[in-house]
Amino acid sequence: MNQGIILKILSEYAYVLFEKNLYECKATGKVRHSNQKPTTGDYVNFEITDKQNFKGSLTEILKRKNELYRPRIANIDQVVIITSLREPILNTYTLNKYLFFLETLHLKPILAFTKADLTNQDDEEILKAKLYKTIGYEVYLINNMIDTDKNWNEFLKSLENKTSVFTGQTGAGKSTTLNHIIPNVSEKTQEISKALNRGKHTTTKNELFIYKNSLIGDTPGFSSFEYKEITKEEIALSINFFKDIKCKFNNCLHINNTPGCKVIEAVKNNSFPQFIYDDYVKIQLEIENQRRRY
Repeated sequence: MNQGIILKILSEYAYVLFEKNLYECKATGKVRHSNQKPTTGDYVNFEITDKQNFKGSLTEILKRKNELYRPRIANIDQVVIITSLREPILNTYTLNKYLFFLETLHLKPILAFTKADLTNQDDEEILKAKLYKTIGYEVYLINNMIDTDKNWNEFLKSLENKTSVFTGQTGAGKSTTLNHIIPNVSEKTQEISKALNRGKHTTTKNELFIYKNSLIGDTPGFSSFEYKEITKEEIALSINFFKDIKCKFNNCLHINNTPGCKVIEAVKNNSFPQFIYDDYVKIQLEIENQRRRY
């Protein structure tokens, strides 16, 4: 029995990386009749049925340590959120909404702010981006001129020995950033599909690419999204900064100026950025409105 990781799924076929080779595998009856469906990022046990043509059969999906649902990728070490500072202008609300969503899943976020070359050090967008670092997030200010970008190598180091998923707002520079890391990544997707002779099958939009000793997943860009099956309480209890300061009130939502709330006190004494808190309150109101609609 061999153990590998699924890099991509095309229709009923899972493509499993094992000893630097990619095996085309179909699920056995045991897997098909279980409650789990193979997904990108799954560690699996499989049998090699045709060594010469790299074909096999999935026999078991191993336990997942986590799972991202938008899109579906399992066993992630971190999610890189690509956000532009300019063109389009920094949109903190959408960023924070996705950031808090990741924290409810207990996934580590990395914040990569692009197009830093279009800003000055004292611009509001730069100052806001740097404030995320003060409350515990891993932050990189990068630009597309990587040859002169001193932050680029530090950003690449953050990807070493990890399975990272890239996501971001539409137009923020996610594809450009990925192409700097894995040249022509979109063309490689097409080449793999042709090489596997599976053009007739539907290609999923979630795939893991090999980058040195790491794996990188690309996801479609987003302009907005809704929380589904996430409560106001889950958001309040999941944000790492809120957990660290240990508000004395159980299940406190940290809104409405609750006297003695540690989060509100942190906002008032500038330990927690006002603009992030304002977005948090707006998100809580949006969840409340969603609940009323449904």
